[in-house]
Amino acid sequence: MNTIAELSASELLEVNRDLQGSRAIRLLATTNLGLYATLMERHLADGALPETELVVRLERDLAALDDAQSGLALIKSWAAQGWLHRIVDERHDHNVCYLTQDARRALHFLRGMRRQDTIATGGSITGIASRLKQVALRVDNDPARVRKHIEAEIAALHEELAQLDAGQRPQPDVTDCYDEARAIALQMERLITDIGQYGTMIEQATAALNEPIDSNTEYRDRQRQMYSDYQAAWDSQGRDSHRAFLRMINDPDQRAEFEADVAAVADALPALDTALRKVMAGFFELVGHQIDEVERIQQRCAQRVKRFTAFGTMEQSRGVARQLNEAIGAARALLKSSFTDSRLDIDVPLARHAISSVGALSFKIGDLSNPKPAKPADGEVDLASFAALATQVDAPAMSEMLNGALRDGPVSLPDAVDLLDTAYLGHVIVLWSWALKQPNPDDTESTTVRFRSLDGHDREIAVPRLTFTEPIAGVSI
Repeated sequence: MNTIAELSASELLEVNRDLQGSRAIRLLATTNLGLYATLMERHLADGALPETELVVRLERDLAALDDAQSGLALIKSWAAQGWLHRIVDERHDHNVCYLTQDARRALHFLRGMRRQDTIATGGSITGIASRLKQVALRVDNDPARVRKHIEAEIAALHEELAQLDAGQRPQPDVTDCYDEARAIALQMERLITDIGQYGTMIEQATAALNEPIDSNTEYRDRQRQMYSDYQAAWDSQGRDSHRAFLRMINDPDQRAEFEADVAAVADALPALDTALRKVMAGFFELVGHQIDEVERIQQRCAQRVKRFTAFGTMEQSRGVARQLNEAIGAARALLKSSFTDSRLDIDVPLARHAISSVGALSFKIGDLSNPKPAKPADGEVDLASFAALATQVDAPAMSEMLNGALRDGPVSLPDAVDLLDTAYLGHVIVLWSWALKQPNPDDTESTTVRFRSLDGHDREIAVPRLTFTEPIAGVSI
């Protein structure tokens, strides 16, 4: 990757524009930043929370702040902006909410500005010099200098042991201890946010898989880009730190020793900032939430890859069949014409009985006038003709999502469509066919739902206002 000094003005502008469009910057730039940051930090800074409990907490605070917004509407707005995850927790059979990595970064930036965080303290230069010497000795190739340092450390340790045996314990420099503990707590707070960077890279590697694909070439290019992004995530420092923290959390000896050190620091330094003491005390729990988030991201990305691969295989098969049908149709149209009545301006390869090239035959359009505008079709829609659309969607995942929503009560067909992150026509048709099997009155009024077309534009379709009241037992239509 090029450094800033190697980038031209236009390239640097493009990089900054990409950052400007990030979700973290959008949160920092919103006019309701003060309210959003307050509510997020009060209720979501420590990890996941059941959605019902979060709604109650938000509405209680909104009422105290004289704000007329609905707690549930605020949650949906945050989720739509990419600041909040809303998922179904299968272990407890309810929805849970937790902040995305972008929202956590924005809150970390705000906390630092509010506390006026700084590492420039009286003891910071001593700690920097000590750590720098450790690195220098590891890379130094001068045996005499390394030996001198090791012998000095051994002499200092022997002196400390002698004082300990004599019952003497020199008082530490409290200022240096506070400075070092504060620097460590600030680093831990940042690590809690950055430990999910590996999951964010995987999320970005598969984000484009939900977008429509217009050609086999585009499918191939997107597949190659996905593998390239996955390789970058695999080789990243985020993955290394994710694995390191996972090993440490699962090692009871390392965890117990770490927690004992935290307790000793907290007991000896009571004047340490309350928020930073909380970060140190709950470090493993907070990191555990980040590890769980990475696992949830991996599951979502696996589903995306599965749908993307299935769609590509089906699209390629459809593409070949479409080309064959066009060639056959062109041949039939040409054979209906008389070879003696009119001269053809193309070469028809009929000399050989085996034609291997697809699209070798073509024909001229005689009527060049614009076709008449399409009119709405009359009659009932036969959903059985759309049975092939069920192969374009992840029907098991969609039925599981719908069954999870039914635990809170009946779900209408438009609301079921809204549960999807990106709804295409196949999703709408499959949900419609499932809803027709539910007990509903015959005189159901119609309503309009929106879906994403393969050309990238939003479309509308009128569907009856059917209601799901029973779980989906199967996924076939």
